[in-house]
Amino acid sequence: MMWAYDILLVLIYALLRFAALFNRRLRLSFSLRKTPPDFSAASGKSHIWFHASSAGEFEQVRAIALELKKTRKNYFFSFSYFSDSAYRAKKSDTVPDLLFALPFDFSWRMRRLVAAMRPAALIIGKYDAWANQVRAAVAAGVPVYLASATLPAKSLRYRWPIKLFMRRVYAPMRKIFAVDEEHAVRFRSISAANVVAVGDTRFDAIFARLQEKKAVERELQQIKKAIAGRHCLVVGSSYATSEKMIIAFIARRKKIGSKKFMGVVAPHHVNEARIREIESECDRCGVSHERLSRAQSARDVDILIVDSLGLLAFVYPIAHVAYVGGGFEGSVHSVIEAAVAGVPTLTGPAIQNSPEALALCATGLLAVLATPDVAIFAERVEALSRARGALAKKIRQFFRERLGVSRRIVHTVIDDLSHS
Repeated sequence: MMWAYDILLVLIYALLRFAALFNRRLRLSFSLRKTPPDFSAASGKSHIWFHASSAGEFEQVRAIALELKKTRKNYFFSFSYFSDSAYRAKKSDTVPDLLFALPFDFSWRMRRLVAAMRPAALIIGKYDAWANQVRAAVAAGVPVYLASATLPAKSLRYRWPIKLFMRRVYAPMRKIFAVDEEHAVRFRSISAANVVAVGDTRFDAIFARLQEKKAVERELQQIKKAIAGRHCLVVGSSYATSEKMIIAFIARRKKIGSKKFMGVVAPHHVNEARIREIESECDRCGVSHERLSRAQSARDVDILIVDSLGLLAFVYPIAHVAYVGGGFEGSVHSVIEAAVAGVPTLTGPAIQNSPEALALCATGLLAVLATPDVAIFAERVEALSRARGALAKKIRQFFRERLGVSRRIVHTVIDDLSHS
């Protein structure tokens, strides 16, 4: 089966090389992989290799790195990523000692990488385990862990015949740390002996990020100035469908009860075209707006548009009510940041991809809209506003119960390393 995988990789690589002639992002992806990483600075240290697909998964393994740092100082942390979005968002992060793009998963490249790196352990975030990456690490005696591991019900990874191939990836791992028992059961249908349900490190990751607020303090002060005592609806990771609904809502409802109301919109894709789409929709509905980058004069606007990255987790604590995007587009984005802040939250119907969204919904702590209907949205926002105090207490408790996953994973890793 591995030979078929290797042949398929060669074909896909050739197609991507050709497509890169016409696609700027693919060219960047190949450019990031052109120069092999230099691991010489890791000499004499315990070298831990973290891998994440993209920026979100990066945060999950970053939380484990921060917990490892608490145990001793003589670590060297290499972080690899697959998507260039991780490079754009995390290239200035101070936790990785080295950040590099994972080579294409050819067996010879992975063997060469592991030989040059000589890691003490490989910790992979969520799902992005590559067959030859895992094989090369295990062949070199490196324990491999899958952290915050997810295997959704709709995934083909645990269905025949793909599960036969995935068994070669998962079974050699030292431990698979699933986000909950439901996901663990599906992993055990592939690899029965090495799966445990411990939770999601994203709760630890977001808590850690919130302690680093100083880096975004200027932008936060601008947002607080724009809110100017009003109630605030924070819209995170939004798309056009939800933005139209929310802008129409703001146009109709300038107050909730006796309190003036405004929106802070942070679109999922932060680029000039998307920002202009939001501005055009605001103009069409007669809603005043301003970009955060120009927020010196934004005190009385109805909608403040966040046109920079890395702020959303810090903005949720300012919110009276929150909306998280993706629920009308097929898969909701992270609701954890809003849960950390204890903010009553709404989203669209597509929450099956998110264990924490399902858990919040099951306990009545997440409002789910079947359709992007403005009138229904207004009713839900008003209801959440009235119940905010009681809901906030329950949501914070939900969050506190899920902290500490990174510590439990680190205990296992350190114990394994001490006995290797």
